[in-house]
Amino acid sequence: MEWKINRERIPVTERILDETQEQGVELDYVLPDYDPEIFRIIRCEMQPAILEYQLQETRLSYELQVDLRILYCGSDSHRLQCVTQTMHYTKTLDLPEKPENPAVLLQAKADYANCRAVSRRRLDVRGAVSVRVQITGERMQEVISDVFGMQVQCQKQTIAYASQKQRAVKTISLSEDIERNAAKAPIQSILRCTARAEQGEQSIIAGKFVVRGEVLVSLLYCSTSEEQTEPESMQFTLPYSQIIDMEQIDETFTGMAAVQVIRCECKPVSNKGSDSDNLHCEADLRITCTACKPATISIVTDAYSTAYLCDCVRTPLRIDGTPVLLKEQFSCTAAIPAGDTPVDFVSDLQCRIKNVSATPVPEQNRIRVSGMLCCSVLAKDQEGMPFLLEKEEAFEELLATTVPLEQAMLCAEAEPADSSFHLAADGSLSIKATISLQGMLYPATQQTALSEITVDENRKRTRDSDCALRLYYGTVGESVWEIAKRCNTKVSAIAAENDLSGDTLTKPGMLFIPIVS
Repeated sequence: MEWKINRERIPVTERILDETQEQGVELDYVLPDYDPEIFRIIRCEMQPAILEYQLQETRLSYELQVDLRILYCGSDSHRLQCVTQTMHYTKTLDLPEKPENPAVLLQAKADYANCRAVSRRRLDVRGAVSVRVQITGERMQEVISDVFGMQVQCQKQTIAYASQKQRAVKTISLSEDIERNAAKAPIQSILRCTARAEQGEQSIIAGKFVVRGEVLVSLLYCSTSEEQTEPESMQFTLPYSQIIDMEQIDETFTGMAAVQVIRCECKPVSNKGSDSDNLHCEADLRITCTACKPATISIVTDAYSTAYLCDCVRTPLRIDGTPVLLKEQFSCTAAIPAGDTPVDFVSDLQCRIKNVSATPVPEQNRIRVSGMLCCSVLAKDQEGMPFLLEKEEAFEELLATTVPLEQAMLCAEAEPADSSFHLAADGSLSIKATISLQGMLYPATQQTALSEITVDENRKRTRDSDCALRLYYGTVGESVWEIAKRCNTKVSAIAAENDLSGDTLTKPGMLFIPIVS
């Protein structure tokens, strides 16, 4: 038979970059004349977000926005006042190489924020934001799928992999007017505005990726009512539905979409014919769609010739499976003991997490998620003066998964989904938070494959004897392939002679080894 080697090319995912950049935040702010003077600073917080990014050749540039909110009380009232400022930064990062078919994940988080009153009308803010940048790319790896001629025997393995990957990123804007209860007093200031995306239906239809879901928005605000001095909360949802063009995909692809809230702003708007007002809410979402076409391929993992000496070059391969959308939730708790200042009323509970680490644990086939739960409780004492209680509690959770994690790459982020508290009679607080982990899991298998084989027809194999049959004592678990290779014969001949159906021996015993070329 004519000597022939069949080769295939398969895509392999590589991690191009996993780096964290830091950005200092500084603000020198003077209160406008219409704001009351500062008596006590209650809270200072930063909310960073990546507005947009561009990847050109080996350079990544992105726009970072930091929203700053400072809550304080004036000397003549216990009503909370809010200072808001927005800062923008442009960052660049050089990559070690140009990625092919890149996937980019940017995660921004606030490291710390400190605020002090330089005078009764001047604030000095110092803080820092960090951005984790994760970029993966693809390269094509050549493997041998079959060998013909020269009496070569091949050991093959069929593997599942993602033969094609298509990605699309789209930014959308949502805008909606939210009606408030006509009996409610107008909003004076918004103290907190948080939003997170809840994913719904996802489907692929003839070159289109359909994504639906909703954005859950939570507000804390102060009204203009003289009687109602306590902050009030409000929750509502913004639905979204998008059809994203991905021309090269069809129903044979499997898809997943990750949705990030880039920005969410709420402003009170006048309601004609009423003393109350409504809310105008705008939100920007970044939708990242990934579509993969599952396939199988048979690769040669070992080979030998029964007639000639041959040389094989073996290459370790990381073969990608179809990416999996990761969406898990778990609960963690924290406790704040009663302090010197008794808690009379809780206005708001805000939870965030920091120092988050999500790593695969292959030996247990679980994902270990650890970090610090940071609880911030806005409370009032018996005299109605607002004050802040803060507590940090370490957490660790092992999340089970059915996806093999031996060689998997994980790109995910965690955030609090919701939280609740219980105020005991002694003034202590117990807090429970639900943490949501969302992202992409890239499963893979590590396989040693043949990348090259050469057979020298001038170097024939020499046999130990001219016998047509040998006896061999096999042990449990021994590979039939290794026996055939050692005895310089065919696997099919051993299997047929001894009525074997598997690749390994299930019981010990004497085997008949036919010597064939």
